[in-house]
Amino acid sequence: MPVLGMNRRNALIARYNPRKAIKGVNQKFETKQRLAAAGVPVPPTLALIADEADLAAFDFASLPPAFAVKPNRGRRGEGVILVDGRVPQSEGSGWRQLNGESLTADRLAQHIRRIFAGELSLEGGSTDAALIEPLIRPHPDLARIVPYGLPDIRIICLHDVPLMAMTRLPTEESRGRANLHQGALGAAIDFRDGTIFRAVLRQNEVDTHPSTGVPLIGAQVPLWHDAVAAARRCSGALGLGYVGVDLVIDAARGVQVLECNAYPGLEIQNVNAAGLAGRIERAERLIAEREHEERQRECERVAHWAYRRQRYVGVRPLHDLASASRALAGRRLGLTGAIAA
Repeated sequence: MPVLGMNRRNALIARYNPRKAIKGVNQKFETKQRLAAAGVPVPPTLALIADEADLAAFDFASLPPAFAVKPNRGRRGEGVILVDGRVPQSEGSGWRQLNGESLTADRLAQHIRRIFAGELSLEGGSTDAALIEPLIRPHPDLARIVPYGLPDIRIICLHDVPLMAMTRLPTEESRGRANLHQGALGAAIDFRDGTIFRAVLRQNEVDTHPSTGVPLIGAQVPLWHDAVAAARRCSGALGLGYVGVDLVIDAARGVQVLECNAYPGLEIQNVNAAGLAGRIERAERLIAEREHEERQRECERVAHWAYRRQRYVGVRPLHDLASASRALAGRRLGLTGAIAA
């Protein structure tokens, strides 16, 4: 099947993804609002700290024991702090990060100021805001596969047509990150039932997870059909015709869309051992046929109502006939009275 190269991908993005929509998805909070309005499940927001005034007024004691802090316009997971528990006051208070390090309120405030300065943002150097969300815990069916960290799922769609999917599974080598370039494992997902049918680690095909020994082929992704349904809504909600949807399966909340990428990478083709180009062509034909059928149905509806209007030209509405009947009855009653007089 034809592989989608970088030049064709860029041409596809130029055709389907308006610049305004591309710029919009670079902001996590705004993207979450638009997705939520379209019925897409997203993580709740605990706080959005936009400037020093917000930071001074924020009560860190109000945070739950487990949460995540990230730049609103972050890139590749940089600047993300994951907290999973409080540190007792006898040990200095604050929180315990997932990597085992302690985090005081002062250190957290310093990190947020780095986010304000744009050091950890896409634009680099422009101001940014800190987004705080509940910590996501992986669904047990996925947590059992990996040593630690959060597996995620990438689904690429053309409008509302899903094209290809994979899950990125953290390893010891990737230090718990779901990043293929840092040593995470990529596993292709069958759209029909959500099972893994192929797995790749740094270009090498594998059958089991290298860190846990858990078999991968045939493993089932939980809530798969819900995940696909959520991904299909993202294009229309954000105005992106070609989009890479990144989502996770949370143990408590189920499917949660984390972000949408206007420039989805091409590595998913290597993981699936299949090309995107042919699937895109079929999706475009499907969408064109669907739009043609919708136009036909609209023409038929217009013609139907035009026929109905033409059929009853000159026919007086019933309420007009009722008024005329009452008037006629009144005239007859007057005539009868005149004769009697």
